Amino acid sequence: MSPHPPIGGIVPLDGTAPELSYPGLSPQLLARVRQLWSAAGLDFDHGWRAGVRSLPGFRALPRVEAAPASTDVDLVFVYDQAVLWVRALHEAAAIGRQHQTGGLTAAQWHGLAALSARLTEQLAALRLLALTDLPMPAMQIARSLSEDVDMALVILIRRKLAERFAACRSAEEASDFWRRHIAGGRAFRAISEKLYAVGIDHSEDTDYAKWRKSVLTTLGAAVHSNALNTQLPKRPHGEILLNGDSLHFATFRIHELCAYAQLVEPELTDALWAAANATRPASPLAELAAPLSGVLVNQIQCLSSPATASRERAKHH
Repeated sequence: MSPHPPIGGIVPLDGTAPELSYPGLSPQLLARVRQLWSAAGLDFDHGWRAGVRSLPGFRALPRVEAAPASTDVDLVFVYDQAVLWVRALHEAAAIGRQHQTGGLTAAQWHGLAALSARLTEQLAALRLLALTDLPMPAMQIARSLSEDVDMALVILIRRKLAERFAACRSAEEASDFWRRHIAGGRAFRAISEKLYAVGIDHSEDTDYAKWRKSVLTTLGAAVHSNALNTQLPKRPHGEILLNGDSLHFATFRIHELCAYAQLVEPELTDALWAAANATRPASPLAELAAPLSGVLVNQIQCLSSPATASRERAKHH
């Protein structure tokens, strides 16, 4: 029996092929992902079962015969790759912190372990909400997840800030740290400055920054807008996701975390390798953290650009 009972659907048995959990998945996307894993010397089926199938609240996607396209299924499939990487990152960071592995400071390992644990919880919850008719809670989680992505990047950029975060011992201290160093766009500005130094312009007047600001404004209004709506949301006929935009934004942000983390901290991949090899037997998930980073970066092209994705979703809805 599965340790996580299905919610409104059948959860495939542990030994079944991953693609059976994504009925209607694009064959081209599946083939590309398997090719990326194989090129990195990784076993996709084994990794998927370790990092996705074991996710709390996991459920397979329902089969929708009238679905107009594979868009929603493909999105969840790519999202799950991001979930897997975050879980691998957490395992490696926890080991790195415990064994004081080189490459990152103890405070940076601490911060990555803490934030990746929180990201894992948020991703699991958002996945479950994405397959149910609860778009507003999903939007709130997506905004929180985006803030934690920024915080993780800042911890990699500024070691002294990582030390201040690791020194927090109470909810009050953590809240004060957030207000002083993360909230109000402070983290994003620090990240933009660092990325600009390596040739990526994310200043406030770029299309990306404008898109990001508009999305975060919409997500931030979720808690208030729901109070003005007298009707419960209804899933359009033939659609799998009612809140696909939240899922897409979260997927995009995790892919950004993976890519930008390697730009702002060039030693990260080597550090993840070292952490994974610090214990024997090695953690199956920790061993995925470094090689899966490369897979995820190469997989970014499987995601449409944010603006394109929003337009495509609008057509279907």
